[in-house]
Amino acid sequence: MGESALRERICELARSIHGRGLTHGSTGNVSARGDDGWLITPTGSSLGRLAPARLAKLDWSGRLLAGDAPSRESFLHLAMYGERPGNGAVIHLHST
Repeated sequence: MGESALRERICELARSIHGRGLTHGSTGNVSARGDDGWLITPTGSSLGRLAPARLAKLDWSGRLLAGDAPSRESFLHLAMYGERPGNGAVIHLHST
């Protein structure tokens, strides 16, 4: 899947999670592995109102390459990708 499609898919999934009441306000975040780094929801964003172009793109050292500032919990996602290299995505929620 190309980066543009991956950005769209993350936003669709996030809206679904938020719409079902599985998270609230600006809590929770979603990330996904790409071909040349990874994408994660921006800090302070609502999963119900994400814009694909604003997702943060990071390299594998956690350095921001494009987009808004990443979630403050991006270190958790990076650690999970490191522990489980086969994972394609990480979803971290603060349920209601």
